[in-house]
Amino acid sequence: MKLILPVLSVLVVVAIACNKDKFQTKPTISVKSINGNFIPLNASLVITLDCTDKEGDVQDSLIIIKNRLNRRVVTTIRDTLRYKFPVFPKNTRTQVQATLDYQSILSALNPPFIPGSSPAQRELDTLILRMAVRDNAGNTSDTISSPVIYVFRQ
Repeated sequence: MKLILPVLSVLVVVAIACNKDKFQTKPTISVKSINGNFIPLNASLVITLDCTDKEGDVQDSLIIIKNRLNRRVVTTIRDTLRYKFPVFPKNTRTQVQATLDYQSILSALNPPFIPGSSPAQRELDTLILRMAVRDNAGNTSDTISSPVIYVFRQ
């Protein structure tokens, strides 16, 4: 009889834990795929994110912050990008695909030349993208980071 009460308590706790919602009100995101870490001249960067949200209303926007890692500090352009989502049915789990054209992914306004390069070549933009999504209720996901991305320059 003394053994039944602890075993029953453990079973109740396990049952409650298993029935707990897997999704949260605050959206969650993860990087599913990136089409490459080296972006050639005039190419696009395609990022696919997996998103989950308890209410299924991740339909507001995707925020992307470009963090330039190059040692030499230069003036940057468009450090923060915001993309509105198209309207699609509510779903607790969805994928978001962002296609950033070459002009959008560039970071340095006037990248410096690589010292000693012949012919003269510009420094690559070395970036990490920080991303978050916002749902219709104004809840913003945690910010995630991409792997290092290299953008070739002219």
